[in-house]
Amino acid sequence: MSDFPEKLRQAMHEKRCSPADIARATGINPSVLSRYLSGANKPSSDNIIVISQYLNVSPEWLLSSSDAPESLKKNQAISSATDPLLKIIEVQEELIMNLQKQVKEWEDWKASSKDRHAKGKGKADLAISKNKNTLRIDTTRKRKK
Repeated sequence: MSDFPEKLRQAMHEKRCSPADIARATGINPSVLSRYLSGANKPSSDNIIVISQYLNVSPEWLLSSSDAPESLKKNQAISSATDPLLKIIEVQEELIMNLQKQVKEWEDWKASSKDRHAKGKGKADLAISKNKNTLRIDTTRKRKK
């Protein structure tokens, strides 16, 4: 993993981006990226994946000692069934889409529920106001003589 800083610099140069660009796009703290570039820290596997996706290179290339760049576009020819990492990412994306759909459905239901509640409350308020006009209860106290 000692070649990681060099590979990272090379990929950044090819994409013409700065560490700040990577930090904004990936959510990785700029000081953490600085330590990766200096070789002081080794990146986590999660950070390697997000950096490689942003730079459009494979995680394997970032970690390898070979000099031949390998973009993700070239790796997409590999079927997802043969690459467990791609299969995991594919399943996660599908789960995220399903969750987003469920959240949208829940928010729609919640909004319609508020509308139904407001209509029902309006009807109840109307009935109460009609009853107030027709029902008069004498609440005054009669004095004893």
